[in-house]
Amino acid sequence: MQVAIHFLVQSFISSSVVVKSACGVIVTAYLIGLIPNAYGVLSITPALLLPPNFQVWTLVTGLVVERSIINVLINLPAIILCGQHLEPLWGALELLKFITITSVGTALMTSFVSLAAYAITHRFTFWAVQFSGMAGVLGGLTVAFKQLRPDQRFNMKYKELRVHDLPISCIIIFTLLAIFRLLPYTQPIMMACGVIVGWTYLRFYQSHGKGMRGDMSEGFSAATLLPTPIRPAASVLSDILYRILVRFGLCQNPVRTYDVGGPSSITISLPGSDPADAERRRKKALRALNERLTQMQQKSSQQEMETIDGWPLLENESTPSSTPSASVSETNNKESHENEADSDSDKNSQESFVKVPKGTDSDSISD
Repeated sequence: MQVAIHFLVQSFISSSVVVKSACGVIVTAYLIGLIPNAYGVLSITPALLLPPNFQVWTLVTGLVVERSIINVLINLPAIILCGQHLEPLWGALELLKFITITSVGTALMTSFVSLAAYAITHRFTFWAVQFSGMAGVLGGLTVAFKQLRPDQRFNMKYKELRVHDLPISCIIIFTLLAIFRLLPYTQPIMMACGVIVGWTYLRFYQSHGKGMRGDMSEGFSAATLLPTPIRPAASVLSDILYRILVRFGLCQNPVRTYDVGGPSSITISLPGSDPADAERRRKKALRALNERLTQMQQKSSQQEMETIDGWPLLENESTPSSTPSASVSETNNKESHENEADSDSDKNSQESFVKVPKGTDSDSISD
């Protein structure tokens, strides 16, 4: 627990201004909501969104105000993690855009669910219910993490949790908290609506540049958001719904272009192919390659350490090294003495030719 808190604190310190501002707004809005009658003004009420009241500003204020401290303790780490993982990939503007779309879409969709419940049960409390918070945004963020890191795993105490199953796991957790009355019953509904809105935006509308939108990979289909036993039936229903939306122009088949380098530029358009699956696979391969290179470097360093440990010490190598130098110096001394002796003999021979014996004159020598 202390390690997690330390990690969150360090991540918050190194985060951007956007993340720090968002955390400050969440805490400030929670404190303002504690003022009597302030929560009723800031929260979202479906019956008051329509004329004559038309309280549309609550779509913004209802995003940040929380009624329970549990929601605040969940929202702050979620925002910090988003700043650490999503903001470097998307940018601050795209992250704010995603949060805004998810929050407003969640508010409208939850209001529609309240209207449907009121129409079915004829209980006005469903239509006049107050709800607020970032549960819908959290649902959308779980879908974003599922898209970016589907194969990452969290080692829990009793079970291993995959990021791929994070959306449905969070919905189940919020449902259990609502059953035990730790959270309002609107929170799991908002979480589910946020998952739907976030997935719809990432699946069909998020721009990736060069005219590409969405993520049509099979690993990001609607059926993957649900538990494994019901995925086949959900896949059939989602395909039918998708074809209906394409028919009415609400969605379109994605088109991906491949530029083949050559003497003449050739563009091949493949309808229905996903625009982000190849990039995700490339990142996955690079991550696996980096991990393998790191392991190889660690093994090689260990082998080098073992080789160094088994090599003999070189403490007494200076003693034998002095012998060759001494022999070389003795040889040089001998050569110098021999050279001196040769030079002395040459001098003596020259002197013997020059000397003249006593008692002889120059004429006798000439004769």
